Parts: sequence; structure tokens; C-alpha cells
Amino acid sequence: MDDMSAVFSFLGLMKKAGALAVGAEKAVESCLGGRGKLIITADGVSDNTLSWLKETAERKEIPIVPLDCDMTRLGAALGVGECACAAVCDTGFAISLCGRLGLSDTGETLKLRLEREKRRKAKKLAGRAGADTRKGGK
Repeated sequence: MDDMSAVFSFLGLMKKAGALAVGAEKAVESCLGGRGKLIITADGVSDNTLSWLKETAERKEIPIVPLDCDMTRLGAALGVGECACAAVCDTGFAISLCGRLGLSDTGETLKLRLEREKRRKAKKLAGRAGADTRKGGK
């Protein structure tokens, strides 16, 4: 099995886990909603779609990773006909995908984002720990 086959298998796993927003509209929507962590694109993406993705990625500081495959191959890996792009909606999966693709700089950036997410979540949980939300009554 070559490296890209392993990447495509991993993409299929991410889709089954619900960690991918497949297609340009869903990818942009997930990124604008704060869920998208990494955008992947296939070869042959239209200029309009690529421009839309780049604008969204810049606004939300999300990396874009071009894959070395055509839209048919990416679509087959994700169980759809053709697919121009997808957004990875889980930081851990995004870091692992970058590792499989040999993108250490992007992976490091995502690791920093994951640490921030963990700190934010811990702070939020700590704030809730002392709050009693029960209503007092008879």
C-alpha cells in the first residue's frame, strides 16, 4: 500500500467518525462556524471554489492542504462521486493527517491550537464546578 492509499483510508475513517465536512459548501460552513480545523483540496478545483476556500481560510486562520489526487480519487475515498475539498472538523485528526502527509509545520500549528482548545475547555469546566444551577424552592 503506497502512502496516498494510507491517507485515503484514513480520510475514509475520518468520514465515518463524522470528522469531515465533505464538499465546498459544507467545508466553508463548518469553518465559518468554528468547527473546521483544516481544509484539504484535490487537483482540479475551480478557481471560484479555491478563491472562496482561501478567503474563508484566511479569515479563520485555517490551513489549506492540497492533496496529490484528482477529484474523482478523493471522492472515491470519501464515498461520493467527485469531491473538490473537505474540512477536517477534529483537531486531533487534522494533526494526524498532517503527520501522514509529512507537513510538520502545519501539524505544529495545529498542536498549538489543540493546546489552546484544551486550556479553554478546562477553564470553562472549572468555572462551572462552583456554580450551583439548581433552583431553590419548597
